[in-house]
Amino acid sequence: MIETQDALLTQQEKDEILKDNLEHTLFSWSKQRGINPISVERASGIYLYDYDGKEYMDFSSGLVNVNIGHGHQRVTDAVVRQMQQVSYVTPNCITKVRGQLGKKLAEVSPGDLNRTFFTLCGATSIENAIKLARIYTGRYKILGRYRAYHGSTYGAMSASGDPRKLDDQKAPNFIQVEDPYCYRCPWGQEEKSCSSLLCLSHLQRVVEFEGPENIAAILMEGESGSSGCIKYPPDYLKKVRALCDKYGILLIADEVMSGFGRTGKWFACELH
Repeated sequence: MIETQDALLTQQEKDEILKDNLEHTLFSWSKQRGINPISVERASGIYLYDYDGKEYMDFSSGLVNVNIGHGHQRVTDAVVRQMQQVSYVTPNCITKVRGQLGKKLAEVSPGDLNRTFFTLCGATSIENAIKLARIYTGRYKILGRYRAYHGSTYGAMSASGDPRKLDDQKAPNFIQVEDPYCYRCPWGQEEKSCSSLLCLSHLQRVVEFEGPENIAAILMEGESGSSGCIKYPPDYLKKVRALCDKYGILLIADEVMSGFGRTGKWFACELH
């Protein structure tokens, strides 16, 4: 075990760290009393360490965002170099690395997608995708899945099917549809015998009932994340894409958890 200065903290100092966090910070998606968070002192590779030196394997890679592990020296050095050169510019400025990153993303993005709008996190990516879809189409309704997770900001939460949102009033004009969940099919079908894809027929009916001329976008995860391992039937997303094309509806692929090589392709939608 690597010895650090913080490892020599007294129990009183450790208690003070816990007290400061519990009394002066808020925890997302959780009641604020009775929680028992891990008090992380440091991290290395795939492991987290608390102030008592206990080791935890970080199976979820942070929030599925620490792809190459904690404390990677190459990443640390790159961050330090950039901070020493320029740490922040306003959105109306450009930098060399901004253009380089945009170019690299264009090279790996599917289809003819060649421009990137940089955001702060997954939820703000979804919020901006929704805004862009509404502006571009002139429509206002967004269709999503009942068992989906897109973020904890107001619009992203409303688009999600996460049951934790039920205590809040969601934003208007978000509609959920049944999940294409072959393992526990909402229509009691078996994957091998369901040749008609009832889940797609259901989506088609909802589109027609809501009025395709009102629907700006259908929002789907590339692969399910926090909502569980719900595998799409073969060709489901391709047929959703065709349905969108038929009615001039945009398809938003939420790849926050499934993108950037996590499924074997750069983006999970390339697998469907």
